[in-house]
Amino acid sequence: MQYRFKTDEGAVVWTVDPEGADRLTVTTGTQTLHVRHDAVSPHHLHLAVDGRGVNAFVWRGDGEKTVVIRGVPYPVQDADFAERKTKKKADRENLPQVITPPMPSVVVRIPVSEGDRVCKGQAVIVLTAMKMETTLTAPFPGRVTKINVAAGEKVMPGRILVDIEKEAETDAPEEGR
Repeated sequence: MQYRFKTDEGAVVWTVDPEGADRLTVTTGTQTLHVRHDAVSPHHLHLAVDGRGVNAFVWRGDGEKTVVIRGVPYPVQDADFAERKTKKKADRENLPQVITPPMPSVVVRIPVSEGDRVCKGQAVIVLTAMKMETTLTAPFPGRVTKINVAAGEKVMPGRILVDIEKEAETDAPEEGR
């Protein structure tokens, strides 16, 4: 999976290939790094980059993060987020239409069943990654046609976890019911 980051030097492209729940291969330009990561706390990561340990501290802001390594702050911004932010209106057709994990994760809970009707924004799957839980929600109102995973299963980005057949806004149950 490719990520574009905006730094002081301009846009940098990193290709990240998961090798398991806590390992990645990161390629940038001609350099390839093998990274093992462990979350110490929500803002503290311990990384082993090509076998050498380093602590990284991450602070998140509005589409921007500051990563501090060995006392040096590195402001990093998602280049794609920066481009989207400059648009006056969000293009609704560009919103994700499938439910896929944002990073290598483990399925914790599936609060819906096949055949259930869901409304936009309703929780359909809960994942854990780097000791943090993430709830993925329905991108539109519809009916759950298939659940492609089970609790405890390891999943990777790009894998469709739950299939939802889209229904018209007026056909879906009202939010909160």
